[in-house]
Amino acid sequence: MATLKDIAEIAGVNVSTVSKALRDSSDLNEETKLRIMKIAKDIGYKYNIVKRKKNNNDLGTIGVICPEITSNYYSQIVSTLEKEIKNEGFFCIICFTNFDNENEKYYLKSLYNAGVQGIIFISESLDLNDILNEYKKNTSIPLVLIAQNTETQDFDCIKIDDEYGVKLAVEYLIKSGHKEIGYIGDELSNPRFEIFINVMQANKLKVNKKWIQVSEERFEKCGYDLMCNILKNDELPTAILGAYDDIAIGAIKAIHDKGLNVPNDISVVGIDNVRVASYYYPELTTIAGPIEEMGKIAVKLLFKKVKDSEYKVVQNVKLTPMLVERRSVKSLSSLK
Repeated sequence: MATLKDIAEIAGVNVSTVSKALRDSSDLNEETKLRIMKIAKDIGYKYNIVKRKKNNNDLGTIGVICPEITSNYYSQIVSTLEKEIKNEGFFCIICFTNFDNENEKYYLKSLYNAGVQGIIFISESLDLNDILNEYKKNTSIPLVLIAQNTETQDFDCIKIDDEYGVKLAVEYLIKSGHKEIGYIGDELSNPRFEIFINVMQANKLKVNKKWIQVSEERFEKCGYDLMCNILKNDELPTAILGAYDDIAIGAIKAIHDKGLNVPNDISVVGIDNVRVASYYYPELTTIAGPIEEMGKIAVKLLFKKVKDSEYKVVQNVKLTPMLVERRSVKSLSSLK
């Protein structure tokens, strides 16, 4: 299959110039653009799937790549992105990867081949270096990352300060008198689990392996099943930290189904502050990342480069979460 690099070699230009030509950028003269477009056509490179923004009356297109849409967390991010992109006079194509690296590669390539003006890439992958290096080789289309587990100097990246957030959650439980604290999560939340262990050890608290459950599954069912495993033990923790709110909500149901009470028997804390957290019973205490702000910043950073191809500043933005105290944690300190 023909690539941007193939076109660049034939045309005697760099990949960035080819990318601009196929996006009909005003930075290039018409002669150069037409020559590159002809080469692309001659070697079978398909690029004009998406309409390009030629003037202020046309709608440009932004690609959004997201792991999935069923969870409250991702639906909130995508909702914000769609709204902000629309406010810029563009519409978005949304692709869902189902947490699969191969799907991430496929959609990135498909979107830049389609000629979108920019991409916002949301990923939980633990290693994106190969994917990002390949993207950089093949196109200069602006890309902004929303990725908790990636560090990059080549692309704008926005994340929430997980280390601070997990520490905030665990230390809140400790200050509430809890010393026997368990953890439930999925494999993609491993960085949060490592922070949990570090905070427990820093506070000289024992980590009981029977109260640690990690699964390949995700979301509420994952939390329910993992909590059921913990509830099989004779000794139970006084508190549980869920890697995500969805997992924490599943844990609460499992505790109630066992005939126990949250928070009187076991306290539960989540992370993310998804919308449903304040409507569940009991209302979930959680760590709130500024999800809406994260989406707005992503769009703002992207359009700086969409509107000005010479703007090359790369920003890594880390947002600070906060504790939202509700009704799912019982204070044991007051009982002493």
